[in-house]
Amino acid sequence: MKKIIIDIVFILIIISIFNLIISNQLEKNILDYKEYVVRSGDTIWSIAMDLVDNNRKIYIKSIINDIKTLNSLNDVLIYEGQEILLPVY
Repeated sequence: MKKIIIDIVFILIIISIFNLIISNQLEKNILDYKEYVVRSGDTIWSIAMDLVDNNRKIYIKSIINDIKTLNSLNDVLIYEGQEILLPVY
């Protein structure tokens, strides 16, 4: 029983460390941000594709998550005329 409790505590510590690393990753990657007004036909995906830098290994999903985090978005819905912040890496 004592071994099981020690294993559970160890797993919880590992999960906590992992969560801290992931939550701080946004702050490490984003150097700055710029304002952007959503145009007709824009999607978060299309905007993120425009931000991809071929010289870096930044994945589209990471950029989309950064955009959502910067703008406190719960989903990927954006609207024409909406002002959003875009990460500058």
